[in-house]
Amino acid sequence: MKKIEAFYDFCSSRSLFFPSAEIYANSFAGFYEYGPIGNLIRVNIINFWREEFVKKNNFLEISGSIILPKEVFEASGHLGNFDDPIVTCLKCRQTYKLDKLISSITKKEVPEKLTNEEYQELINTNNITCPNCKGKLGEINRFNLMSSINVGAQTGNLGYLRGETCQSIFLDFLRIYKTSRKELPIAISQHGKVYRNEIAPRNGLLRCREFEQLETELFFDGDKIDQTPIDLETIKDYKIRMYLLKDGVEKEYSIFEIVDSKIVVGKTIAYYLYLTQKFLEEIGIKKENLRYREVPENDKAFYSKQTFDLEVLFNEEWIELFSVNYRTDHDLKSHSLGSKKELFVSENGKKIIPHVLEVCSIGLDRLFLVLLGNSFFVKKVNDEERNVLLLKPKISPYFCSILPLMKKDGLLEKGEEIFLDLKKKNPRFDLFFDEKGSIGKRYARLDEIGCNFCVTIDHQTLEDNTLTLRDRDSFDQKRVNLKDLFDILDKLYLEKIKFIDL
Repeated sequence: MKKIEAFYDFCSSRSLFFPSAEIYANSFAGFYEYGPIGNLIRVNIINFWREEFVKKNNFLEISGSIILPKEVFEASGHLGNFDDPIVTCLKCRQTYKLDKLISSITKKEVPEKLTNEEYQELINTNNITCPNCKGKLGEINRFNLMSSINVGAQTGNLGYLRGETCQSIFLDFLRIYKTSRKELPIAISQHGKVYRNEIAPRNGLLRCREFEQLETELFFDGDKIDQTPIDLETIKDYKIRMYLLKDGVEKEYSIFEIVDSKIVVGKTIAYYLYLTQKFLEEIGIKKENLRYREVPENDKAFYSKQTFDLEVLFNEEWIELFSVNYRTDHDLKSHSLGSKKELFVSENGKKIIPHVLEVCSIGLDRLFLVLLGNSFFVKKVNDEERNVLLLKPKISPYFCSILPLMKKDGLLEKGEEIFLDLKKKNPRFDLFFDEKGSIGKRYARLDEIGCNFCVTIDHQTLEDNTLTLRDRDSFDQKRVNLKDLFDILDKLYLEKIKFIDL
């Protein structure tokens, strides 16, 4: 079995995620549920982002409405431009997202922003027909991805489910600016669900109709794009993996090279490339599986001055996770025009319509999938294949499991005592208690779901207060004293020490 097949089989057998309303034959595609283990990991990812990215960088965090008035999305351009090119087979009536169809057949990247005429030329040049029945393709159309809803009992109150979390951030900016008593630059973050009426949801969590985002938008004076929260000299040697148009391959550039060679239009962008890559490395994705792809002019939004897509290698393909996107002053100008409200600030006698840098709009479901996919391994143990999920302590569904060797002779009671004591001493620890089955099978089950460490209570524990601490990554075991257990686990959780150092 291939690794990717074993991975998806593991996700299914452990109910990490699965289709919504799957017991009904006519359930909608593109909607997914998370099971108990999957949801623990999902929540840990959110908490990690909130603690390690939002709070550590002093970003503000809001929670906005999912449904917003039609006028908001008219002003933002979603009702006019938030669409995908589609084409329907004249024979079998199958509908396709056109850029993806052409890309899959030609094996070349095709931008989403081409004109209908340019798409038609690609169809003609490459003799593209329906891959399902080889029928002729019909007229090219544009399909808007927004989902509408009538609000209240009276007709005519048209609203839309948000297609991205950033619009609330733009709408709320002036109020937040005034009440937070902060000056520019200000970064505002938000986590929440968004909805896109995708034409053909596919690849599980990679393209859904309902999904979550972890968003951060930076508001700053456009004249101060070279001002950064820290002196870039302190991180000048940090390497960023980039796929630039001039290179055509992945290359590592230091922060110094990125700024000195003017790869970015301002030092602010260089700093947030550093910050977002560092976050992904800390959450558990290796640098060699990351890259920032420079987006060409014909594929970026019309208002964007510069865009880099952060992509993650998953199943031998580069998957877009988010963009670092310099949106200039487009957003606040658009909503100022649409709402007829002035959205400027005054600092030091200067009237400023803030520019916006889209720091990241991480698809949480995608992050969940690519993180687990990059952390999943099949290892041979005693001539048997065993699934192991190598997640970081703060991401694993369970950081540590307490395992009485057996239920009798007081081992069960001693295990329960240790379990409750650890929970009381550090509520941050995600702990699991398991007394059922052979110890070997319990180890295997816990390795598979990513539990970092196991504490085994045996008869010697009752004699000298020592117990066995087992490491998931190496399968090694060490005898430790119960009085030292909490301090050891705390340092392992914070990654201040490694198991090999014990």
